[in-house]
Amino acid sequence: MTDADAVRQGLMVSVADRVNKLIEPSYYRAQLTMLDKEATRYCDSIDAFSQAPSVFATDAVVHTLHRALHEMMGYALILLEDAAHNVTEVEGYFSAWRRKRETPFEVYKGTEQIIYGTYSGMTHADRAPYTPVAVLRTAIELRLRGAFCVSSYVNPEKPDELIPIDLSKLFEAVQTHQKNIEFNVNLHDVWKIYRWSNFYLHGGARDFPWVPGFLLQYLRPLFADPRTNPNGSWSINGGIRMKRETWRAVREALLTPIERPGLLQRLSNAWRALRARKTSPLGLPTVEERAAECTFLN
Repeated sequence: MTDADAVRQGLMVSVADRVNKLIEPSYYRAQLTMLDKEATRYCDSIDAFSQAPSVFATDAVVHTLHRALHEMMGYALILLEDAAHNVTEVEGYFSAWRRKRETPFEVYKGTEQIIYGTYSGMTHADRAPYTPVAVLRTAIELRLRGAFCVSSYVNPEKPDELIPIDLSKLFEAVQTHQKNIEFNVNLHDVWKIYRWSNFYLHGGARDFPWVPGFLLQYLRPLFADPRTNPNGSWSINGGIRMKRETWRAVREALLTPIERPGLLQRLSNAWRALRARKTSPLGLPTVEERAAECTFLN
């Protein structure tokens, strides 16, 4: 299974997914694909470590790699247990189980690790593979907003007030011009990962510990363009490319209500007509195009 298929088959983004995917063999193949990629990455690091002439903090490196691999293999048994139960109806083969939710204290301790580092002596050395889900979600949001210099509306009559723009609205605006924008990572995959993070961010729901690392690497081309210039340089903005006209059109689309065909749109139009009242036109803050965190093709 390809990495892209693993993202599309292995991530749960809705309540229905959390029921239906458990009985789909493709879900478990996707999880095994992600596990294989992450475990291989750790093993490659171990190989490189074993050949290095001098390694800083040897015991800490060995402890980190060994503990992470050991944890992933333990959770692999749980994945196979779930597959046996939900797909083949074989009960209790490994007698393996896991806790599927983070406690607030675990999130707090995970944040400690991000701030102070695992071996600073200022926090526990236990791994916190789930806390970075919230950080990864923030990175996605900042990446998309930064590319189009979009975060909030302004009211000309109340310039001190900022009205936040929901990321789903930006996604819809980008979709209307998607054919004219080059994303190093498929836009729908990016959005799927963002939606997948909702369950952790709002409910503390854990996925398997190899998933956040796999998704981090999958998204890397969006944040660090793998293409290099003749002099070997590369761009942190090159993961999203478009012409200036497209950039302006996406921003303009945020100022125009997006029409959704069908009954819901008609009901929405009727509701707005019934509740018609004077409203101030909203605008976007004025920005210079050079501030956009994307690469322009013209």
